[in-house]
Amino acid sequence: MKSFIAAASILLSGFALLAEAHITFRYPCPRRGPFAECPQGDANLIDYNIRSPVGTHDSIVSPICKWSSSFAGVRPVFTAGQTVSAVMDIGAYHKGGSCQWTISYDNGQTWVVFQDQLKTCMADAGTSVNYNLPFTIPANAPSGPAIINLLWNNNEGNRELYSSCSDVVIQGTNGGTFSGLAPLIANYGPSSPLIKELAVSGGDYGQAYFAARKSITITVPKQTSAKRRSLNRPN
Repeated sequence: MKSFIAAASILLSGFALLAEAHITFRYPCPRRGPFAECPQGDANLIDYNIRSPVGTHDSIVSPICKWSSSFAGVRPVFTAGQTVSAVMDIGAYHKGGSCQWTISYDNGQTWVVFQDQLKTCMADAGTSVNYNLPFTIPANAPSGPAIINLLWNNNEGNRELYSSCSDVVIQGTNGGTFSGLAPLIANYGPSSPLIKELAVSGGDYGQAYFAARKSITITVPKQTSAKRRSLNRPN
């Protein structure tokens, strides 16, 4: 009985943390997400604080993806050129902010921005809601396992960086290069660029920093026949 009560207390405290935090993917599922529709594993490894920022301008709280891997399970399959309606789980919307949609084919070592929504991203979301936020997979995206990541710098409140990483499979061209911009990683430790709170910055949401992002090109190897078949049966 005592062990049951202890386990229940841990579970409830986890949901309390989730309720107090701010924003995350709900779909596609974030790594180690606590949501019922997400792949599940060891209960002790579920991230009940998944809405929390990965850092502030004062400190780095966790790596960009928080976790180096997720639980085993089926990955969503997205086709190059497809528009996906992401579902954001929002505890506090901070009057919106700046979104950078990024993709990685090397487990988060290299990121390429493929879509932006600066200043107004989720500005009409409200609080304690599930919010639809569409993104479009680039038409020339190569095939393979990938991570889709949403980076978000909030307009109001502490100077924070939020990051939601989801493991997916892309079906597109068989190998090749893919180009875009390297993401701006701001408000992520004292050595990162500082984007000030919008209300006290005279409307400056970091325009100069976003404009200075550098071009980046990655090369994705061709998939073998066996690998292509496995992408049709993701696990």
